[in-house]
Amino acid sequence: MDDTDDVHDALEALAAHNDRLQAKNHALAAALKRAGDELTKAKSQLERFTQPPLTFATMLRLHTCTTDDRGVQRASAEVLNGTRRMIVPVAANVPASRLEPGMTLVLSENLVIVSTAASETVGAVRTVDEVLDDGRLVVADVSGERRVVRRAPDLASVHLTGADRIVIDPSHHFAVAVLAREEASQLLLEETPDVTFDDIGGLDEQIARIRDTVQLPFEHRDLYAAFGLTPPKGVLLYGPPGNGKTLIAKAIAHELAGRDGAHGVFLAVKGPELLNKYVGESERIIRLIFDRARERAARGEAVIVFIDEMDALLRIRGSGVSSDVETTIVPQFLAELDGVERLDNVIVIGASNRVDMIDPAVLRPGRLGVKIRVDRPDETQALAIVARYLTAGLPYAPGTDAAALAHALVDDVYRRDGARALARVTFDDGARRTLDLADVVSGAMLRNIVDRVKTNAVKASVRHKDMARIDMGMVADAVRDEYESVRDTLGDVDAAQWAKVNAIGGGHVVELRRLPTAYGDDVNEDGNEVDDRRKGRI
Repeated sequence: MDDTDDVHDALEALAAHNDRLQAKNHALAAALKRAGDELTKAKSQLERFTQPPLTFATMLRLHTCTTDDRGVQRASAEVLNGTRRMIVPVAANVPASRLEPGMTLVLSENLVIVSTAASETVGAVRTVDEVLDDGRLVVADVSGERRVVRRAPDLASVHLTGADRIVIDPSHHFAVAVLAREEASQLLLEETPDVTFDDIGGLDEQIARIRDTVQLPFEHRDLYAAFGLTPPKGVLLYGPPGNGKTLIAKAIAHELAGRDGAHGVFLAVKGPELLNKYVGESERIIRLIFDRARERAARGEAVIVFIDEMDALLRIRGSGVSSDVETTIVPQFLAELDGVERLDNVIVIGASNRVDMIDPAVLRPGRLGVKIRVDRPDETQALAIVARYLTAGLPYAPGTDAAALAHALVDDVYRRDGARALARVTFDDGARRTLDLADVVSGAMLRNIVDRVKTNAVKASVRHKDMARIDMGMVADAVRDEYESVRDTLGDVDAAQWAKVNAIGGGHVVELRRLPTAYGDDVNEDGNEVDDRRKGRI
């Protein structure tokens, strides 16, 4: 019995050992399989990494295509690989009959066409000048250089006309894509302004003149026709900066927008897009602008084409001040302006700080013949401007009101007792003159002073955690801050150019010396301090 048990135990031990060996064998087999898979994968990657690079080429035309007696294709094609024009064989598995000019091909290391690839759709932008009878295109770049290109297969049936924009492939042989036409809306700020004449203070005379010049012809065409009058083509608003030239142009566009329920359009030219270093590009943009104006005017809409800083665009030809691009821009502008003669709904309004730099042909009668000077405000006009911003609804200190603060602000700005002296200018004839703050004041400056008052009131409210009231002290501080800001800028300006832009009369300025006095110190004719008792007073 014992012997039988021993044998049974031995068999069980042997079976268990066998199971353990089988498990180890399975684990070893799995490990070997994983190692084999990894080795195969590594070999595949190694083969891929060691493959020579494939290159791209552009299909020009099929050179030969035959089939031998066993039905095997034997073909070759003419391709452009970079700048190299070559004839290369076509692999047997690539149907040669499907290869078309302009396709992108893939070449093996042996320069055999092994497949095709998606065509590139990015590249240089060109403008179509002419479509030839056989479908080829004459295109031009921004410099005017022309070349002939063919169409890629995707453009074979696309209708193209002059002025269409296309993309040509890197080889510069094929047009591969068509771009949307550049619209004038990309170059213009097109809007119906919300500025009215009621928002403009102190410019009653200028507003009356521009109403007579612009609004009257639009509203009374029949009377103009009865008296044989032709509406003006353009108006020039000129004068020192910051005095409302742009506001007037926007207000007249707003006024025309409400005429008999019509829709008025204000096209404000974006200056940076208008000037272009490439020959012919600026002229093309001017054509786009006037095309847009004609399109809107044909709908019966009143169109204002507003060109700000006109002196930068239409300089005197041959002046040598710039790169003389105006020798072609000015004629193009004049041609478009004269073409507006048949349109009843378009008028050009230009604005400039330097009317002396605009070409005389632009300003002659029949073009921009109506010239309206928008000068610096006098004290009465300044009160009207300040009253637009110091309104009755603001919180004022007890014992004062908007009118009293407006008078105090204007009196302080226009003080000419030497307490607001900024600089002394010397003219080419030796004459000298001391400039006060009143000599450089503008509507924009007056508004900025009022904004300073309001900002100081806000800061005081935050500081004291209570609503601050506007008082005489805040006005005095605002005028002082504006004075110091203007005076600081005078140390870094070109005297002659600054005087011309700001319309400082008296001759040609050869020197501008900022006065060393503090705010409120009186100076005499030579710019020397004589009294400091008025410092800080209104």
